Amino acid sequence: MSLENVSMVAKIMMPIMFLAVVLQIVGFSTTAWVTTSHSARGVSHTFGLGLWRRCVSITLGGLLNGDQCIPTASDEVTVNGQTVKIKYPSWYRGAEAVETLGLLAVLAAMVLHFGYVLLEELRKRAIIMGVLALSIGAAVMIAVGVIIFGAKYEDEIGPNISLPAGITSSLSWSFGVCIGAAVLAIISSACAGLEMQNTRLMAY
Repeated sequence: MSLENVSMVAKIMMPIMFLAVVLQIVGFSTTAWVTTSHSARGVSHTFGLGLWRRCVSITLGGLLNGDQCIPTASDEVTVNGQTVKIKYPSWYRGAEAVETLGLLAVLAAMVLHFGYVLLEELRKRAIIMGVLALSIGAAVMIAVGVIIFGAKYEDEIGPNISLPAGITSSLSWSFGVCIGAAVLAIISSACAGLEMQNTRLMAY
């Protein structure tokens, strides 16, 4: 394994793609796409909605008193022995689907690119073309997911909806982390394009 013949662009892509994967995994799996808070009489309730779970945290006197999460994979959940139906809209399921595809694409792009850099037998134009295609696909899928979620939040659960006094709701850090992953995937795509132009490995 020798990196002497690997371009600087290809080397720079490695940490960028790794960070893109990490950010997408974090945003994909955490429950802070939307945060809703309510405070009254010294008791604070914070509701976090993610792609796969929704959680509620109860703070009493400044101390965390309870934290409970419910998976969103099913429209039926069991609470205190009782089955409760929660209907998640089609746009929510759509956001789950494209963010999943985005995660798979960016992960595949990273694995393929690491192979391209670390294994001489994989330093072929066809491989970097695959990295380019997967990076573009990842960026598009992740961006579509956050656009769908963000737009529907504005329409259905965001600041355009009148909330009772003392209740605040906003898009939160998990949402922003996935935006960061999309930006890094775009940067990876640009780097892959440069690598294709610079490489002299024309073997397919």
